[in-house]
Amino acid sequence: MNATDRIVHEFDRLVAIGQERIPERSYAEQVVYFIVATRCEIDMEGFESVFEQAFKTAELKILIDGLRMLDESHLAAEFEYGLELLKQDGFYEHLNWKKVSALTKQRIAESGKRIGNQLWTLDEKLVAFLEDS
Repeated sequence: MNATDRIVHEFDRLVAIGQERIPERSYAEQVVYFIVATRCEIDMEGFESVFEQAFKTAELKILIDGLRMLDESHLAAEFEYGLELLKQDGFYEHLNWKKVSALTKQRIAESGKRIGNQLWTLDEKLVAFLEDS
């Protein structure tokens, strides 16, 4: 089984468990779940949706820390940048995307462009992370 097939299999298994039970899984499984769910969210709803709808702050921190553990610090920094922008803008106090400033939205969109499709190139690293854990 190649790396992509393995990650698809693992993600499907984790989706079947349900997002609410992901915190019960191993850290490596959590990282796989949030990275793959993030790339799916970006493809379906756009980069901003990762922050607006998909994940809570704690879940974003797992994504960010997981990317760092995979030696993807540049990707982690982009997600951390978006999280910090939204914190500074007060988003996590009201959770209303319409109240987020145009400048913050623009900066987050630019961050999404810098990330592009890079999350889709991590399957081999994700498999190795699962196997080493």
